[in-house]
Amino acid sequence: MIKIYSSLLFVNSLLFGMSAFSQDSIIIPGNKLPSMRFEASTELNYGSTNLNNEFIQKLLFGGKIGTDIKDKALDKINNKGRFGVEVNYDIKYVNLKDTLFEKLPNYNYYIGFGSYNNISATYTKDLFSTVFYGNKEFENQSAILGRSSFISTKFEKITVGLVSKDNKTSYGVSLIIGDRINSYNFRKADMFTHPEGTNITLDYDGTVKLSDGNSTGSFMSFSGAGLGLDYSKELLNHKIEITNFGFTIWSKNSRYSNTAKQYDFDGVEIDNLLKVTSDELEFNAKAILPQLEKKPFVTLLPTIISFRNIIDEKKEFQPTYRIRYKILSNYFPYFNAGLVYKVNQHFWLKGTAAYGGYSGIRAELGAYFDYKYFRAGIESQNVTGIFMREGNGNGLRLYLNTTF
Repeated sequence: MIKIYSSLLFVNSLLFGMSAFSQDSIIIPGNKLPSMRFEASTELNYGSTNLNNEFIQKLLFGGKIGTDIKDKALDKINNKGRFGVEVNYDIKYVNLKDTLFEKLPNYNYYIGFGSYNNISATYTKDLFSTVFYGNKEFENQSAILGRSSFISTKFEKITVGLVSKDNKTSYGVSLIIGDRINSYNFRKADMFTHPEGTNITLDYDGTVKLSDGNSTGSFMSFSGAGLGLDYSKELLNHKIEITNFGFTIWSKNSRYSNTAKQYDFDGVEIDNLLKVTSDELEFNAKAILPQLEKKPFVTLLPTIISFRNIIDEKKEFQPTYRIRYKILSNYFPYFNAGLVYKVNQHFWLKGTAAYGGYSGIRAELGAYFDYKYFRAGIESQNVTGIFMREGNGNGLRLYLNTTF
C-alpha cells in the first residue's frame, strides 16, 4: 500500500509544477498581443524529522502503528521532533490590457483565489513517549511535555492586486476567510507520575485557541475573517515573495485559554463502567484540562517568505537556490541548492539537495517546459521519500501558466 501511494504521488508530480523561471517570455502565436494571463499553482507536502513514511501514512490515513516503527521514531528524536502537512493552491487571472488606475499606467490588475491548509506539531521526546507508550515509564519522575506545539489551520482568500507590466513587481490585498484554527502551545507541562500511578501532578503553562467546532468547513460557513497582504519583487536576478502577511479575527463560537496552573489528578472512581454517564466523564475531564472561555481572539496568518535566484534561460548549466520560511507553523527554515540544465530551447531539468521545512536532508528533482503560450513545471520536493521505505516525507509543487 505504501509503494502504491508513493508511486501515485510521484505520477501526480509529473503533471504540473511551480516554475523557477520568469513568466514574461511566453509567446503568443502570430505575434498577437496578449490580453490575459491565467496562473494556477499548488503545493502538497508532508514530512517529519523522526517519523518515517510508513508511520506518517498510518497516522494520516489509518492503520495499526506497531511497536517497531514507534521505537524507530522515538530513537530519532534528539531535542525535539517535528511533523507537518501542507496543502496550498492558488489561481490567478491577470488582465494584461487594463491598468485599473490611470495614475499607474505600468501596472495591470489581477484577481486571485487561494486556499491554505496546514497541520503541524513540534514535540519533546517525553511527549511522544507518553502519547504512544503511556506514562508508566515515568513512574516517580517527571515527563517534560512542554515546549511543544500543535497547530491546525485552514483558510481561503480572495485577492485583488496589481502587477507591473514587466512582471517584476506585484502587490495584493486579500479578504481572509477563516475555516479552522486549533492551536495548542504548551510553554510548560511537567507531568509527575506518583509511585504506583496513584495520582498525577501537572505543572502547566500554555495557551489554547479553538475556532467553532460545529463549523462544516465549507466556503460560506467560515469561523473567522481578516485581511492579508501579498508582495513580490525581482531585483538583481533574485526574487523575494511575501505571501499572507496579515491576521484573522475568530469571533464565531471561539474558545480561548491562557493559563498557568498546577493540576493534581487523583483518578476517576467508577463503580460500573457500563453505566457511567457522559456528564460524569466531562466532570472528571475538566479537572485536568485548562478552562476555556468563549470569547473572540486574533491570530496572525502563517506568512510565507521566499527568496530565490532567477534562472537565465539562455545558459546551459547554472546554479539554483531557494530559501523559504513559514511563521507560526512549526516550520524550520528551508533551504535548497543545486543545478539547472537546459536540455533544449523548450525544456529544463533541475536537481537540488534540500534541508528544513518539516523534513531532514533530502533530494529534489524538477522539470520545466515552455512552448508558445503555455508554460508548466514540476518539482518533487522529496525524491528520497518517494522511493525509500524509511524516507521522511513526500511533496510536490505544481505550476501552470498560459496566456491568451
